[in-house]
Amino acid sequence: MVFLPRFYFTLVTPILLALGSTLVPNGMAASLLLTLLLTCAVLADVVLIPRDALRVKRNVPPILKQAQIFQVELTLVNQSETAALFQIIDSPPVDFTGAPKMITVRLPPKREIVQTYSLKSYRRGSFSFGAVYYRITGPLGLIQRQGKIDLPQGVQVLPDMTGEGSRDLQLALAGAFQAGRRKTARRGEGSEFESLREHQRDDDFRHIDWKASAKRGKLISRQYETERDQRLMILLDTGRLMSPKIGSYRKLDYAINASVHLAQIALHKGDLVGYAVFNDELRAFAEPKKGQAQMSHFVRNLTPIQATRLESDYAAVFNHVLRRCSRRTLIVCFTDLGDAASAESLLAAALPLMPRHLPVIVTVSNSEILAVTRKAPENEFEVYRHVAAMEIWNDYQRTLRGLRSRGVATVSVPAQELSTAAINEYLRIKETARL
Repeated sequence: MVFLPRFYFTLVTPILLALGSTLVPNGMAASLLLTLLLTCAVLADVVLIPRDALRVKRNVPPILKQAQIFQVELTLVNQSETAALFQIIDSPPVDFTGAPKMITVRLPPKREIVQTYSLKSYRRGSFSFGAVYYRITGPLGLIQRQGKIDLPQGVQVLPDMTGEGSRDLQLALAGAFQAGRRKTARRGEGSEFESLREHQRDDDFRHIDWKASAKRGKLISRQYETERDQRLMILLDTGRLMSPKIGSYRKLDYAINASVHLAQIALHKGDLVGYAVFNDELRAFAEPKKGQAQMSHFVRNLTPIQATRLESDYAAVFNHVLRRCSRRTLIVCFTDLGDAASAESLLAAALPLMPRHLPVIVTVSNSEILAVTRKAPENEFEVYRHVAAMEIWNDYQRTLRGLRSRGVATVSVPAQELSTAAINEYLRIKETARL
């Protein structure tokens, strides 16, 4: 039971009468009488509050998208024969942002009403809604009865497929995405022969079919299409270097979102896609396969993954991939180059993959550190900050140069551009027939 302000305001009168009983004739008797009347009113309020009057139904999508706002609907039904004033609050998962406000509503008997509120989650994984808590006010307005209705409901938050990444994906699937713009007409790219056609001004002379040209009396070019059935392995580092936050997401979130986009592009292009998840050891592995079932399996297994504080063992996962992948494979590893020791470990593990496979290291460049290096310091603190940022940035660039000098392809862009850059690198490799 919860006593309301009306009860306390009413209680003030008998208390004052009791305190002033020496000055007010029969003050104590009046105080006791009012106290008795107030007690009877409270008991009447207790009796008159309907029991099990409230029924609640929650409607929330079972599958949600990361950082996408969604609506939660609460259907409130007054099952009693009298009107009642309700205060209701829901209990969504603690990791969701946009906590629901207290809903205060007066419901006529046998009537229902729908109330909504908005939430979103920057975290992936499986979550559960809890109970709905409520209070019913007595007809005299002196007390409230409180209770809860257990409404356990599970939801899944999938990787982000909205915003810029979704737009890039749609353009790529339409065959018009390359380096953030529409492709110019560059026929003859690819490595699989498709057909013959009349030579055009922008065609490569190396693609002219001289025999066909001699027969037809005009220049004829061979047209190629990009090879299909090639192999792509996506490696996701979930170690300590992927746990720092950039904006609302962790580095791992950006990597997962980019890898999902990349997998969709590759499957649409007819390639086989596999994946591996690792930190101090291999956590998950799937052989390269085709089809929507592989994509569903990929997303489902990436959804609950979270960054850990463990040191990543690149040698273990790369050796496993080397043993399991006999055919030439494009190996795209999403990781970070946080310090010299981890970078050396990554380089030592990546070199044995070549020349049989084609490794590509994709990292998130820290735009905040870069911004500090470009800003002139104005006080002593900013001088120290500037020097520290320069050291980190120089180490990062030195590592990238070391990887590239050994023939390991690298992609290093700000977090918001990771999906676009990864897709572009994949398409560039496909079109230059490096696989």
